[in-house]
Amino acid sequence: MGRLVSVLLLLGVLVVVVGCKGDERQPITVASGRVTVTNMTATGWTDVEVWLNDHYRVQVRELTAGQRLDVPIGVFIAGFGQRFDAKKQVPSGVEVNARGADGKPVRLIWGKGRRR
Repeated sequence: MGRLVSVLLLLGVLVVVVGCKGDERQPITVASGRVTVTNMTATGWTDVEVWLNDHYRVQVRELTAGQRLDVPIGVFIAGFGQRFDAKKQVPSGVEVNARGADGKPVRLIWGKGRRR
């Protein structure tokens, strides 16, 4: 009986420790042929541009607080209409530019970002 109580107590401690683990989400992730951008702020963003490898882009009008934008890599388009081809290219950088609710610019970078 004492052993069972010890095991249950240990399991309870493990559940508390795992449950208290901090939020490890990232605002930009690139995995499984997708780029995911999460607005981890308390306010919305407008005029959102997501740049992939310097010259491929996706635009959305708004990303509300806590909202996640999940974009397949093949959807990114360059200026002359070329789509990102994952068979020939590897994602090396993502840059997100937007306007915060207060009108100030928002800029997030994953990898090397965008050359200017």
